This record gives sequence, structure tokens and C-alpha cells, in this order.
Amino acid sequence: MSSTPVRWLAEQLPAWEREGIVTADGARVLRERYAAEPRGGLAQMIVAAIGALLIGTGLIAVLAYNWDDFPRWVRLSLALGPLAASQAASWWVLQRGAAATRWQREAVALLQALAVGAAMALVSQIYNLPGQWTDLVFWWCVVAVPLAWVLESDAVAIAYLLGIATWTIAQARPFTGEGADCRIWYPLLLAGILPRWPGADLRGRPQPGSRAVLALSALAGLIAVAADSRQRLNSDHASVWLTMLTAAAVLLFPLDRRGIAEPLSRKPQVLLGGIVLVTLALVASFEDPARGLLEGVARAMPLGWCWLLLTVVAAFAALALWQGRYAVVAVAALAVVPLVADADGLSRIESLSLELVSGPTVIRLVAGQGWREDDAVTIEWPFDRFYLNERLAPDADRLVAERFQEGNKPVAECRLLDGRAVLTDILVDGTSIREVVRQQNR
Repeated sequence: MSSTPVRWLAEQLPAWEREGIVTADGARVLRERYAAEPRGGLAQMIVAAIGALLIGTGLIAVLAYNWDDFPRWVRLSLALGPLAASQAASWWVLQRGAAATRWQREAVALLQALAVGAAMALVSQIYNLPGQWTDLVFWWCVVAVPLAWVLESDAVAIAYLLGIATWTIAQARPFTGEGADCRIWYPLLLAGILPRWPGADLRGRPQPGSRAVLALSALAGLIAVAADSRQRLNSDHASVWLTMLTAAAVLLFPLDRRGIAEPLSRKPQVLLGGIVLVTLALVASFEDPARGLLEGVARAMPLGWCWLLLTVVAAFAALALWQGRYAVVAVAALAVVPLVADADGLSRIESLSLELVSGPTVIRLVAGQGWREDDAVTIEWPFDRFYLNERLAPDADRLVAERFQEGNKPVAECRLLDGRAVLTDILVDGTSIREVVRQQNR
């Protein structure tokens, strides 16, 4: 339901409750099911952020111009003074409680976050403390994230998400050669946003703009973790497959009933995860990338991170199927297709069932039991012939017979839909039989 009818419902409920149209319990249930998002939340956050940035950059410019002329104690006072002032402002906002407006909370929280970063950087410069810029980003994020919880600040939460994604990308081994283990640190850092979204009551919902940043940060950070495996396994293809699993996990991220009912434009994790996954799947549809991807699957399987991703994808997919989100499950299935292919990139029959089953890789067959003593079961495929130009057909028939005699069997290329299979081509050494016969007849 869009925001306008929800707000109208919230405005009407008190009058309906007084007039006895709905009971108090009924009104409470309606408020919980159709909770209205704060009016003007994004605009207030932007205005507050701009104000805090202008104040912060102005102070930094004035101090930087005169920095060399200050003695050390003055520099230290200037580094810690804004931090103390911003803490006093945060205390004032918290004392006001519910009377504090949204823009006040956002401005004070962002101003204090900037003061924290400035104090850490200036103290490091004053005392010539060793370290890299990534160390500053890491500790800045860790120290500042409680502001998003206590002051309920979306701006600080967004800054935190961007910060941890930047730190994770910078720490990935393909870029640094050596760094922290992103597989451990990034999930822990990402969990730092949970006290804000969804919060202690599990009802906190980020605004649409914040959702996009949250999805983008999670996807970028987790892809950096996947890229980190390139150095560990010496395989680009392994990191590609781990990236596909990561995109599938983001795509399948669980939603409640309200989230499922929302339009696709308000579910950026579905859009971003789907775009990444479909793009990589299209690249892998070519022969050489497909063979490399299968090689990468074999290299990635021993990794604990790979099994964790597979477990998460399986759990999310099971929940999505239970909720009826069949479209996202179908797209996410692209990430696990390499698991049902053999070393030559060919799909194989995993199992046969006498019960009626369904799925994107199911083919309905006709089975019959003969009268032989071994009780063998014969299987009749839904296709038994392949049509060619009449000038090419005799040579193609002879070529297929020769290949079967040699034990080098051709490959059937099929398309599947709703249990039906159609034979689209016959491949000989990875090349269409039409092209092979044409080349032989030249």
C-alpha cells in the first residue's frame, strides 16, 4: 500500500475508535500492519546532513589555515573541543526525548560523527601515530556507529555502511596483497547496523533511499569478500562463482508481508542482486567462461566461506518458496547451476522419481517396465529425432553413428520449460552438427 492511504488510515483511526467503529485492539492491529513512514524523513535527513557538513567543513577550513601557528596544547584542544561540544548537543537532544525533531537528531548525530573522525585524525597527526588510512576508517566506523542507534540517525547509518564497504574493498587481497580477513570482519561490521535496522523491536524499516545504500553497501562489501578469495585460491573464476552466490543471497534476502507487497522499485536488494547475478550468468553462457566457472566451482568448494554462502542461499530460498516468491527463486537458481554440471559443462541426470515433481530443471519422461528377467525400466525421452536440411541429414546421420561407435558421443542441447523439453541442437566437440557437416562438405 502506498504511503498516502496509509497516512490517511492513521489519521482516521482515532476518530473511528472514539465512535466505536473499530475496537482499541483492532486499531492497534491496523496501526502495526499499516505503519506509516515518517513524513518528510528523507528531506529532513538531507537538510540536516547538509547543515552539519557545512558547519564541519567551515571549522576544518579555518583550523587548517592556522594549524601550523598553534602550539600542541592548542591543537589538542581544537581537536577535542568540537567533540565535547557535539556530545553536549547530543545530550541535549536526548534529554528532549520525543520532543526533539528528526532534523535535530540527524544534524547532531552527523556532527558528532564528523567530530569523532576529526579528533581521531588530528590526534594521530599531532602525536605522529603510525598506521594506514584504512585503520582510521575502521575505528571511525566502530566508534561512530552507536550514534545511529542512540540518536536513531539514518545519516550516520548510511555513512557507516559506506565506510565499512570502503574499508572492506580496500582490505581485499586483490588490491592490497595483504590485509585483514574480510570474511570474518565484514559480516561482523555489517551486523553493527542491526540495532538501527530492524532495531530491538524488529520493526525498524529504513527509508527507500537508505535501503538502496544498505543493499549497495552489503553487495559491494560481500563481493569484496568474494574477490579476496582470488589471492587465496589463485583463481579468478572461484571469486566469480562466490560473487554469484553473494548476489543470490542478497536477492533472496527475507522480507515480511509488507516488504513482499511493496513494488520492485522499493526493493533495491532484489534489483541490485538480480542485475549482478544475471550479468554474470550471461557472461558464463559462453563456452570459455563457462568452463572457467566450473573450474572455479571446484576450487571454491573447500572454502568454509563457500559453504556458508550455500547454506544461506538454501535457507533464504526455502523461505522464499514458502512465501511464494517464485520469481526471485528462479533468478537465484542461476547461481547454483554450476553445481549440477559435470567437468565438461554438461548437465546430468541427478535423480528419477515416479512421483510428479516440478522445478526449473525437471523433464517429464515416460517410463515402462519390460518383460526381461532383470526387470529393467525403459525411459522414453520427449524427443527422438532432429531435423536438418535434407542435403546435410545423411552426412549428419553417418557422423553421429561413427561417434557412437568410437565412444565419443555427441551432446544434446535442450531447452526446458514447465517440465517440457525441446531438442534445439546436437553438439559435436562443442560445435553444432550443422557447422561440422558444412565444414566437411566444403
